[in-house]
Amino acid sequence: MKNFSTRQIGIAGVVGTVIMGLFVLALSVIPFGQKHYSALMEHSAGLRVGEEVQVAGVGVGEVRDIKLEGKHVRVEFTLDKDIELGSQSRAAVKVATLLGTHFLDVTAKKGGDLKDDTIPLAQTSVPYNLQDVIDGGSGALNALDGEAISDSMTVLAEALRGTPVAAREAIDGVARLTEVAGKRSDQMRALLAATNDVTDDLVRNKERIIDLLEQSSLVLHELTSRRDAIDQLLTDSQRLARAVIGVLDDTEKDFTPLMRDLTKALDTMKSQKKSLTQSIDGLATMATYFANATGNGRWLDLKVPAPLGDNLTCAARGPAC
Repeated sequence: MKNFSTRQIGIAGVVGTVIMGLFVLALSVIPFGQKHYSALMEHSAGLRVGEEVQVAGVGVGEVRDIKLEGKHVRVEFTLDKDIELGSQSRAAVKVATLLGTHFLDVTAKKGGDLKDDTIPLAQTSVPYNLQDVIDGGSGALNALDGEAISDSMTVLAEALRGTPVAAREAIDGVARLTEVAGKRSDQMRALLAATNDVTDDLVRNKERIIDLLEQSSLVLHELTSRRDAIDQLLTDSQRLARAVIGVLDDTEKDFTPLMRDLTKALDTMKSQKKSLTQSIDGLATMATYFANATGNGRWLDLKVPAPLGDNLTCAARGPAC
């Protein structure tokens, strides 16, 4: 085996590095799988080399070169080989983002040969420039009728000439408004001071206000937690009402005569009110006497009147009486 010297190895390394660099350069420059086209444009419109080329909104190429040719610009770009451009194809520079990036929008139309693979100037467009704006505005200005504008201004001047009093009154009104604002400046300062005091009070009592809000939150939380109980209470109340209504419906036949008889009894008692009162008074007197007679022991103190008088009784008993 042949031994390589250090010099030979170094030369081989340099040659390999150069070959690798040329290969990478070829990959970046030579459009493999793509076809080269050009487009003539009025100006570049901010388009830069390396920006995207789109067909129907899809990126299918890249801008390769932009160079000046006389009074127009030639933009060289690449497209995928499966996209063919006919003689009626068009190209336009469009803004991609608000940051100032652009892209070349190509409208591919088949039919006819595109001469020199170059889209002509008549079939390209760029965004608005200052000259386009000036040209567009010039037509509008030329369409204005100068004499009509002059007559309108004359009529306006004549109308304003007859209203100096109204103009002075308007100015006087503004002056009076300013004067009132100046006179009320003290009141405005007092109002602002009072507002400041209220704000200070709110700041000083912010902890109490926060506590109040927290207590309110606790109350709301408690009500929320008792919501099921309250709902159950309302449900039970509805059931009780329905049960009472059912009982009344079931006993309506018996309840109606009962209430009728009770009404008659009350009417009778009302008509015999005087007799009932006397009876109750007599019963009270009798009860008092009965209590007095039975309150001395286990006997009844009762005086029973004799059927004969005392004189006859003694005469019947004899001298012993």
